[in-house]
Amino acid sequence: MPDKETGGAAYIHRVRQDTERFVEDVLKENDMLRGRAAALQSEKLSLWEEIQTLRKELERHRWDQAHLQLQLADVEAQNKRFSEEYVRVEQQNANLANLYVVSYRLHGTLDRKEVLEIMQETIINLIGSEEFAIFELTPEGSALSLSSSFGIEEGRFGAIPLGVGLIGQTVRTGETYVAGLLDDRDRQPAEADLTACIPLKVDGKITGAIAVFRLLQQKSGLEALDFELFDLLATHAATALYCAELHAKSGAGLAAAA
Repeated sequence: MPDKETGGAAYIHRVRQDTERFVEDVLKENDMLRGRAAALQSEKLSLWEEIQTLRKELERHRWDQAHLQLQLADVEAQNKRFSEEYVRVEQQNANLANLYVVSYRLHGTLDRKEVLEIMQETIINLIGSEEFAIFELTPEGSALSLSSSFGIEEGRFGAIPLGVGLIGQTVRTGETYVAGLLDDRDRQPAEADLTACIPLKVDGKITGAIAVFRLLQQKSGLEALDFELFDLLATHAATALYCAELHAKSGAGLAAAA
């Protein structure tokens, strides 16, 4: 009997020890898990802070990129404006050079035929028309007679009385006619394709006119340079023709006197 009690007590003691050790192991494992959970929570917080930092950097990069795109667009717009301005200046320089060359050539000769040829070349190459006529006042000053032409039937134009048709009106008023800009009710059948008519003036007096008919196919309409050329021809070409005529008359007078 005592042996049984002793053995039972020992068994209970062992069970109690095993239970205590199990509880200690569970508590240790629980502490370890709590430590791991705390470490994971800390790591999670660290990752969240890192993500927030990356988001801020991403937003900053996006803002920088948008700002750079705006700056690039502004630079491209400025480059485009500079390029257009450069082209415009170059075109103006070319136009001035053309005007100078025409003026120089017109005043560089006293040969009437050469003056008319220069006028023709200017109308063909610079204004862009291969259908035109150059008229001068008759000696009595009551009508226009055809002095030179290109690409038209000369028979269409006899003597044009002042004030008759668009060409006669141009000489009477001294105002350049441009199709679509002035009244064309006085247009005559021979003037059906008339694009512009420029009065020739010497010291304010009308001496003739240039009638420009159809433009070249590749040219859609008159440009700023054309109007500059109209002004140049109106005065410089008229003066050159007048000087050539005076030179011819003086030469004929000297020849007759000799």
